[in-house]
Amino acid sequence: MLLLSPSNVTAQWAEPEGATTSSELPRFTLREIVAGRNDTLTRIPGRWVHAALAAAPDSWATAAYHEAATRSGITPLTGSALASERSYHVMGLYRRRELTAAAQQTLAAIRATLPADSTRVRFDHLFRPRGEWIVDVHDAALAWARSRAPGIGWGTASRSLAAAHWLDKGDSRAEEAVPRALYGLMVLAASDSAAFRAARSDLWRADSVAANAVLLLLAGYAESQNWFVDALRFFLAQPWIPDGAQGLSLADIVREDWRRVGSSAAGTLPEIRPHLFGYPQAVPHYGVPPALFQHLVRADNQGARNWLERHGQASLLRALRWLPAGDTSLVLLQVGSEAIRLTTVPRQSRESLNGFLEPGNAIAIDPGYSPLLALGAVVHEWQHLIFRQQQLEEFAQRLPARAAAVVELPGIEPYLAEGFAEWSTERMLTPVVARWPLMGLGEREKRAGLAQENTDDQHSIGYALVRALAAEMSDPAAITKLLLRHAAQPSTLATGRQLPRAWRAYAGKPDRVFPVPASKILVPEVTFTIEDGVPGVVASRILIPPRAKVGR
Repeated sequence: MLLLSPSNVTAQWAEPEGATTSSELPRFTLREIVAGRNDTLTRIPGRWVHAALAAAPDSWATAAYHEAATRSGITPLTGSALASERSYHVMGLYRRRELTAAAQQTLAAIRATLPADSTRVRFDHLFRPRGEWIVDVHDAALAWARSRAPGIGWGTASRSLAAAHWLDKGDSRAEEAVPRALYGLMVLAASDSAAFRAARSDLWRADSVAANAVLLLLAGYAESQNWFVDALRFFLAQPWIPDGAQGLSLADIVREDWRRVGSSAAGTLPEIRPHLFGYPQAVPHYGVPPALFQHLVRADNQGARNWLERHGQASLLRALRWLPAGDTSLVLLQVGSEAIRLTTVPRQSRESLNGFLEPGNAIAIDPGYSPLLALGAVVHEWQHLIFRQQQLEEFAQRLPARAAAVVELPGIEPYLAEGFAEWSTERMLTPVVARWPLMGLGEREKRAGLAQENTDDQHSIGYALVRALAAEMSDPAAITKLLLRHAAQPSTLATGRQLPRAWRAYAGKPDRVFPVPASKILVPEVTFTIEDGVPGVVASRILIPPRAKVGR
């Protein structure tokens, strides 16, 4: 680890003396960026957190989950099964028959109320292309394989998988055990190619005939990731929810809700990116709002301005991924009492689950997630994206017209961020879940499981905090605006003028302190040219940032 401090940093690297420059090439400067927080603790005002926790949010979570499961025709997971089998359950790999039956019933009910014939055609193309229901990627993979080998089934591959120790001996639940094994092989192929080659060799040695079936099914899984994306985009973009002659899409509901806040941040659907996490996971990848881009990137010559007009902001942000990734060792810049990790755009983009300076908003989601149960997760992550974009747009509007050399991005306190996303998603999906409760089951099962596993979980505690706030303020738009103003420091929210009498019964209660990860980073300023879409570094320098806390 290399530790840098103001006393031992010259703060500049430039071209070697005598190096040639290409003044005719488009030349840009990415300003130095500081983001994240050094604090490892977050403080929630006592009267707010005690009011939120007084009604036992873990009990809420369990009751809401059981109610949604019962209405969906699903047996709720209880006890240790909620922790051990929850991931497999929402992926359709535990109690598969029951979940498949509930999903088919839900899809049939949706189809019966589709408001337009054109929407029904798209629906049938995705979910019953040959008259049989396809409810998840496992169904889609099997259907794809059968279109090439009609006699193939889960049992066809089980002999080879068992002999290669990818199935437990004597496991008779082929409809669960085989897709579990195939999904595991698909994840292995994406994460460790050498290990996958070894596994494939084991399959061939064990039973070459059955190994062919395994490989055909794996090809089906690879192809069916596109089906998964199309299924989610159908529910986001198509008008499938009954409402007048035209119907509504989920995007219509989300946009209308944010319109009341005075925001256009929900105007564009996020890209859906299949990503093999190996478990049911979805994460937001944050794009850069145009208003902020102007403060982060400077066009240094006319060629750069022409390039931007021709190729656009997203192309330049994509080009940043081709900058040198830098030294992989841990390098810290010591500024007073703060230690800030030095990194680069390519490295931070790879290392962060949320990406960094992304060309556009996107949601990375594991395609093993059952689509009907994944919709809540998608809307949840979309709330993160819109909230952050709105925060950054407002931040950019407050910046001086003459851009500073160092841009310190505002943070979002994680309990507030997760609480807002949970509360907002639940509220927006209320009319959908009222008709089709299975669509709320995934998020409710998640929250029940997290509350059971960790009493300080950010989702359940955060949800309780925002729910307590909603009990004091009836206007969702006003709540959203208030949370945006206090996104980085929720400790100031309970003392604001809008809530002078809130939670008086808990006045004098001590604040609660929760652990949160520290992740303050600094991306040095870099000047570069672009030729054929590839950047070439001209100079890079580190400017000592102000010692003020980021986002305050």
